[in-house]
Amino acid sequence: MSSFPDTNVVPLQPIRHTPTATIESSPHKHEKANNHDPSKHGLPLPDATKYDRKIQGASSMGHTVIVDFSEFEMEVMVGSGRRLVVSDANIKQVKFAFRQLYAKNERPLEDHIAETMVNVINKQRLCEGYTAALSRYSYNPTDTSKGKVDAALYCDDHTPEDGRPDWTHVRLYIEFKRGGTSLDPFDDDDVDNPEATAAKRAAARSQITAYTHTTFLFQHRNALYSLFVNGQEFRVLRWDRSGVVVTKKLNYVEDPIPLLKFLVYFGRLSDSEQGIDMTATLLTPGSKALKLMTEFAKDDPSDMPYEEGDLVPTQVTPSGPRGSSSSRTRKARAKKDDPESYLDDVEPSDGSDPRVFSYVRKKFRESLVADWPHYKLEVGPEQRPFLVGMPVYFSSSMFGRGTRGYIALDVKSRRFVFLKDSWRPFYEGVEPEGHYLQMMSSEDEVSIPRLLVHGDVAGDLTFAAPYAQKKYNERRAAHREAALERARAGNPQSDAGAASPAQEQELCGKKRSSDHLDDEDAGETHDEESDSEGDDDGETGLESRYFRHYTHYRIAVKDVCLSFAEIKSSYQLVNMIYDCMSAHHMAYRDHSLLHRDISAGNVIIRPILVDDPQNPGMKRVTWNGVLTDWELAKVVPKDGSQQRARQPERTGTWQFMSVAYVKNHPAAVTVADEMESFFHVLLFYAVRLLNHNIELVPAFVVDYFDTHTAKKGRGQRACSHLKTTTMHNGKLVTDNGTRIHFYVDSSKKIHATFEKLLAMFLRCFRARYEVAEWSDYVKEMEQSRLSSSKEEQPFDRNPFRRKKMSSQLPDFVAGNSTSHMEEPSDATKAVAARLDDHSKMLGAICYFIDTPATPQDGSSDIKWPQADVVTDRLSDSGYDPRPNILALEELEKNIEAHESANMDGPPPIKKMKTSVSGSVQPQVELPVQRATDGILTRGPRKKRDRKGKARA
Repeated sequence: MSSFPDTNVVPLQPIRHTPTATIESSPHKHEKANNHDPSKHGLPLPDATKYDRKIQGASSMGHTVIVDFSEFEMEVMVGSGRRLVVSDANIKQVKFAFRQLYAKNERPLEDHIAETMVNVINKQRLCEGYTAALSRYSYNPTDTSKGKVDAALYCDDHTPEDGRPDWTHVRLYIEFKRGGTSLDPFDDDDVDNPEATAAKRAAARSQITAYTHTTFLFQHRNALYSLFVNGQEFRVLRWDRSGVVVTKKLNYVEDPIPLLKFLVYFGRLSDSEQGIDMTATLLTPGSKALKLMTEFAKDDPSDMPYEEGDLVPTQVTPSGPRGSSSSRTRKARAKKDDPESYLDDVEPSDGSDPRVFSYVRKKFRESLVADWPHYKLEVGPEQRPFLVGMPVYFSSSMFGRGTRGYIALDVKSRRFVFLKDSWRPFYEGVEPEGHYLQMMSSEDEVSIPRLLVHGDVAGDLTFAAPYAQKKYNERRAAHREAALERARAGNPQSDAGAASPAQEQELCGKKRSSDHLDDEDAGETHDEESDSEGDDDGETGLESRYFRHYTHYRIAVKDVCLSFAEIKSSYQLVNMIYDCMSAHHMAYRDHSLLHRDISAGNVIIRPILVDDPQNPGMKRVTWNGVLTDWELAKVVPKDGSQQRARQPERTGTWQFMSVAYVKNHPAAVTVADEMESFFHVLLFYAVRLLNHNIELVPAFVVDYFDTHTAKKGRGQRACSHLKTTTMHNGKLVTDNGTRIHFYVDSSKKIHATFEKLLAMFLRCFRARYEVAEWSDYVKEMEQSRLSSSKEEQPFDRNPFRRKKMSSQLPDFVAGNSTSHMEEPSDATKAVAARLDDHSKMLGAICYFIDTPATPQDGSSDIKWPQADVVTDRLSDSGYDPRPNILALEELEKNIEAHESANMDGPPPIKKMKTSVSGSVQPQVELPVQRATDGILTRGPRKKRDRKGKARA
């Protein structure tokens, strides 16, 4: 049986996205909090429920689909055609239990509701083979988020008895509230926007989203069911990476049959139908796989040092277990019934050095956390097995890609690798990351990841997004049909009340046919909707929208790399950036490929061994920068022809986007944009790790990288004021105008070479934005000229006096120029053009790396200090951008409220709060930034929030 609720809804082939002619690149939705994910810095932040849950709620895909229980039963519940039987005895006893609960108190405590519900489920054996357990007051020690879900269903043999949630074995969780609209996360009256916005209601939704995220983090799932019980009412929810399908609330005290039917139904589902990923196998205690992982986690005498410059013997045979392929393969054939026989299928050695750098084994050992689930994951068409423990990286958002990164043990080669599990956009032309790595693979290329195996997980597609599209199309068709009926009723001259052809054309428009596609083509309809995304459809009264589709994907690469935070000197930092830029150059030169997500987390370090002529029999460790995460890459035309967006939206890393791209998107990303992103990455690590005169590094990082300026319109954002002025002025200063200097050491001696390198970049950026401003000005003047039907003649109040005054004007005013700006010189244009040429930028960096300093430049004899890195100023410094992300989210909501309010009304009385209470120390004050077009940062409050007030 299929694991999809409705196989006719889920598209089996990649979806064709058809953008408008003006959309060259898939737009970012900057208002989505996951585009500002601080984990993309490559800097881990401590768990903070008060921030993380709010960000979880703000990261919604907007794919919340609310339906009647009957629709959910027929279209979402897998195998709903089978006969579900709830005995009369069960119904009678359940009714009695629930009515007894509410007979004592019309609004009992959550504890009493939870205890009654759990007792009913267990005593009536509604879910055969499952037991419900309470966990309201204790959290699982392994769960750093400290989530205390009220109750959950577990298989009978995995039911916890300590009052704590066992996230590894949760099959369905239940959240209880005491009752009332103020605690209900969803609004049944607004099917187009069912996510309630009042604070308590949004908090309840963020809470259950966080529980879902935790379940997906501990387990490997495609979907998850949950129950939300609010007083006498309940909802059923089905979650996946593209959204959540929710039933409208029903009263289970008056009529418990729908609730009982769902529980009986759930107890009959297979693991796959419940959303368990069948290509991920949970390892049991005492299994051979766990023993193998434990064995490989132990220190090995052959493990190599990894610092740049370290010497290691040319070849040493490791003492770790490997085994020969021939004997183990024979054993594998003899043990076909053994579920762990795959462990004996080992590949013959390929002749490469079998040793590993010591940090790799250490990271693998640290991932084998006690009580954290360990899995066997299958990757690629061949279903190659890998063993993994706790992820070293995971996305902080429930919705979207849901990326998790692991230090994995490759069973076949007995080597450590890096494995990434994610959900990638499912669209024509959007290739997986492994496709691009294969395209760029070369034995001599060391600055891109070396691919081992990759592939989509067969059949794993998200359901919520296509189901949301289906329900939206149904509502759209119903609205149009109603409009036609009204037109027929208002046209007495037509036969039998039929609308005229002209009326039908006006009402239905060119898109009418897209709403009547059969289910086979339903996946493509959202592409036409996305053409006018954000606009109201005058024909239906519905806002056009799109829904983002995902497929499950895994990739394994051969190398486990280091973070850029491991550098020991500014010289290493510049060299690592140079390597990554070289990889970018190779990709663009040879394959017309742009990375499009240059960020601090996407540049890493790969230690390698090279021959050392001065030490025969020894090899020297050298570091190479690696540009990774090519999942957003795109082949672009070099002939200037227009690009086409391949999907309705793409993610990225806000903090490192270029000022020009943010301003002009969805225009295509250019080489110059990527060069600017490399500069922002260089500056980010320099500020964190080098000597300089910035007093409050966390404040600078927030002001430069994390903050944005709001513009008119929801989602219209510009880069921070500090980043924008830095690019336009070509000067690196703090927010108070202090010139930033970098030093060779604590003596505050200027690091002249590094500062000259930064100045070289900044001159190019200043020239680029000067040329861009001139280009914009010329376009504006041309548009103004074309839009003017005739030249206006000013009213002449006193022509004689004006003539007398004009004769006294200076010569420079009386010139022939009519421009308010001066065209940039050819030299300026040439400097700006350097950013489009990899060779020139790389050559300039080489000059600073390799050319010795001259006495005339005023620098010291030491051009590059040997070890000028200091303790990371962001780690353990109190840096936490999450309060500011939430404050900016609130800021934008107020701007949106102001725009939608009556602009002639009274001005706001209260000044808007621009910080989030309870931020960690040291607190970073968030500057209130006004939009460049004069829109206020806060508008008048609405008289009544239709979702924020309790209704009868």
